[in-house]
Amino acid sequence: MDEIIQNQAKINETITYLITYFQKYALVIAEYSKKIPYTKSILNYIYNVVKDNPLRVLLEVCLIIFLIVYIRKDRYKVSNELRNQLTEKEIEELIEEWEPEELVPDINDEVRELELNSVPTVKGIVGPKTVLADGTIVSNLASYNFLGIINDKRLLEKAIAGVNKYGVGTCGPPGFYGTLDVHMDLEKKLAKFYGTPDALIYAQGFSTISSVIPAFLKRGDLLICDELCNFAIQKGAQISRSNVKFFKHNDMNDLEEVLKSIRANDKKKGAKITRRFIVTEAIFYNTGELCDLQKIIELKYKYKYRLILDESLSFGVLGKTGRGITEHLGIPVDKIEIIVGSMANTMGAAGGYCVSNAEIVEHQVLNGLAYCFSASLPAPLTLASIGALDIIDSKEGIKYIKQLQENNKAFREIIKPGKNDKYEVIKGFKSEDSPIVHLTLKNTVMPRLEQEKLLQKVVDKAIEEGVLISRAKFVLAQEKNIPDSSIVVNITAGLSKDEIEKAAVIIKDSFRKVLK
Repeated sequence: MDEIIQNQAKINETITYLITYFQKYALVIAEYSKKIPYTKSILNYIYNVVKDNPLRVLLEVCLIIFLIVYIRKDRYKVSNELRNQLTEKEIEELIEEWEPEELVPDINDEVRELELNSVPTVKGIVGPKTVLADGTIVSNLASYNFLGIINDKRLLEKAIAGVNKYGVGTCGPPGFYGTLDVHMDLEKKLAKFYGTPDALIYAQGFSTISSVIPAFLKRGDLLICDELCNFAIQKGAQISRSNVKFFKHNDMNDLEEVLKSIRANDKKKGAKITRRFIVTEAIFYNTGELCDLQKIIELKYKYKYRLILDESLSFGVLGKTGRGITEHLGIPVDKIEIIVGSMANTMGAAGGYCVSNAEIVEHQVLNGLAYCFSASLPAPLTLASIGALDIIDSKEGIKYIKQLQENNKAFREIIKPGKNDKYEVIKGFKSEDSPIVHLTLKNTVMPRLEQEKLLQKVVDKAIEEGVLISRAKFVLAQEKNIPDSSIVVNITAGLSKDEIEKAAVIIKDSFRKVLK
């Protein structure tokens, strides 16, 4: 008992000492605090906050302590568990045996000969009639010069005038002193041509769609793609990190099945509020056929999606006045949320564009990667694009489009394979209206490399006879779904109907001679 009383006395003595100690230093702090401006106000504020809401103060103090501990804590702990299982000798042997992967995979001689050495070199201006490096003059059905205006003197004069006035480039993105008055003029003309409220131009055609997609879709959003969409769309979908669903190529029944399954899953697990888009091409790069735009629009309204349409190959080609697939199929342009396209094909210049409403365009100005971080389109190419658009949007342009349609019809009539021919024309939805013709081998089970070698022989034979064509090229290691091997023929209005018919006969004979 006496021991407890003595211990209690010691505790009281200690408490008294601590109180005296804190009082002493509190007086010292109070004395010095008087010399610091606004100290009294700050202390009163802290006192009132603690008095009025002590739980909030306690929570904030805990959060501050947690933050300090988190910052000071080692972020990465290296586990020695595996190292402890290995002897020093084993570790040294593993290090000696390790070899890094090759930065560039080895290319065998066959592939090098096929993909690198077989590419013809052009000498001078690329046009409907093109001169190769060896002096051979060929009818050019390899480029996307559909209207034949790529070497029009008016475009050359505009480009030269642009060099003299603006120089060869801007050396800066549009948001950093890279926007020129001619850029604004081209955007206004594109918006007027399509009948949309606004437009935006990009410096490169490929990066347009691959930048527009991630500007509007992020992780967790939903993107529905055709399984044979072009490589730029695939890259845009990959960059967006959104959930991507593919439907069978140009199969509207399968598209609806995909949309139905998503809706059923939403009902089962609960629908999340996400942005949802369908993306397709007006004319498919990989097959040359048209998309069933009317049906896609019906489905997008039925299942509540937005639509991104790539008109890179249909601009200036489809429709009476070249306004694309909407004019060709009689669909109002306002049924489509976002339309993109390339100015490097029919217009013969460079860059790409997006036409839509003002809000969508403004969003890209702030969030479009290629717009924000790439140097703007050089003025000479911008002026050439303006000149090309003026030609397309005129009676002369309508004349070229009509000539293109006649040439396309004449070529397709002759290129039809006979009963004994070993090639076939890839057909699909309204493919007869497309100026892009894909020719593939019939009923073959041979390896892809062997197919490509045979098709290259056909290409070489056609070039010998005066017609420049090309195999369809793909990045095989990165394609989501690799299309069939084929030769692609691009019809042009720059050649006469007789020249187109002669080219068709040469290509047909080239197939027969190689595949006999």
